[in-house]
Amino acid sequence: MPTAADIRPRVVAALSDRPCRPFAISGRTGVGKTTLLRAVTAEGDLEPVWYSAVDLVERVVEALRCEGYAALRAALATDPRPLVVEHLEDLRGKPSTREELRRLLVLRAARGGATVLTLTAGRDDTEIVGWLDGWADVVSLD
Repeated sequence: MPTAADIRPRVVAALSDRPCRPFAISGRTGVGKTTLLRAVTAEGDLEPVWYSAVDLVERVVEALRCEGYAALRAALATDPRPLVVEHLEDLRGKPSTREELRRLLVLRAARGGATVLTLTAGRDDTEIVGWLDGWADVVSLD
């Protein structure tokens, strides 16, 4: 499995080159996913927007309640800052929630927005990795 040094160039590109697809980093707790992201953003003078997956979903739900979803969707899709969404594993067992998040992130990518996702790998990570298949590039960090 690749190390943080091995995937560092891909993370730099994902955060600054505006790739067409979101980039996901999977790895066990403490392997350095967030540390790598923080180092790359600090070195590149990037100021990403950081969310946990649960916080972003809660923001979407609140926007839906207040009829502000269209504005939130437009803001997320067009924000030029890189977007980092951590802890996708917290969306296990929530397929409709994941699907709404996927739609938002695919729209963002189509409009040139850089997105990096993290997943803390565990015994049941196949559900989330399978969900990412086809619309995000996934790399496992060891």
